[in-house]
Amino acid sequence: MKISIIHSVIFSAIFCVSAQANESAWSAKSSDAQGGNTFSSSTKSSLAANSNVPEGPSIAAKSTPQSQAAKRVNVRPAQRDVNYDYWVYDAYVTLHTDSDYDGYYHHFSVDFDVDSIYANSEVYARLYLGVNEEFREYHTTSDFYIGGDSTQDQITVETELLSGFYPDDYEVLIEIYDAYSNELVAVYDGYSDADLYLLSIESQDKEVIYVEPDVVVIEASGGSAAWLALLLLPILLVRLANTNSFRLRP
Repeated sequence: MKISIIHSVIFSAIFCVSAQANESAWSAKSSDAQGGNTFSSSTKSSLAANSNVPEGPSIAAKSTPQSQAAKRVNVRPAQRDVNYDYWVYDAYVTLHTDSDYDGYYHHFSVDFDVDSIYANSEVYARLYLGVNEEFREYHTTSDFYIGGDSTQDQITVETELLSGFYPDDYEVLIEIYDAYSNELVAVYDGYSDADLYLLSIESQDKEVIYVEPDVVVIEASGGSAAWLALLLLPILLVRLANTNSFRLRP
């Protein structure tokens, strides 16, 4: 009996730790494009490194910012800490898909235009979603070129959140890095642009799709058949209840 109790306690502890780990994990699938040309499509996850490797057999596997596990940021980067040779001129968000029509979208895109004092530069961006000053990275772009203050080098990041994002009003944080030195050179967020603030978003695993229940019709003419129908009625009601059940959004 004591051994059984100990096993039960150990199992419960392992289960709770596992549940908490899964609860805090997140993942998203995104693609980034410039001028209509898609650079890569990839999945970013907080659980494993090399989760953001671009799709395609010609891409060599290596450790890059794009292939690293998703970061969590608890302190918003300060504008004064960045390089003023680079800046984000503008950004906006387009909400695309809300499968359960509850007002929270799992499919969206972010467009932003990076400028510089230099005629030609190569940079990359990290994109985060945040609530209450806690930001979770959901995509790291491929390296891309920008030309001074041109408006023709805008980047589009299209995303489907797969898991780990509960329904809420999120803020988008964009970090720009020098592609050669990996130095943080620009920051853009909801403080910079209201278009990146209070976005109704959730991940796909939080979408709740209602399914119409099956209708069960019982016909009986009397006698033994009627008694048999009455005996089967509780079983049919349980089946109907199970069919009609659905998981509520937390």
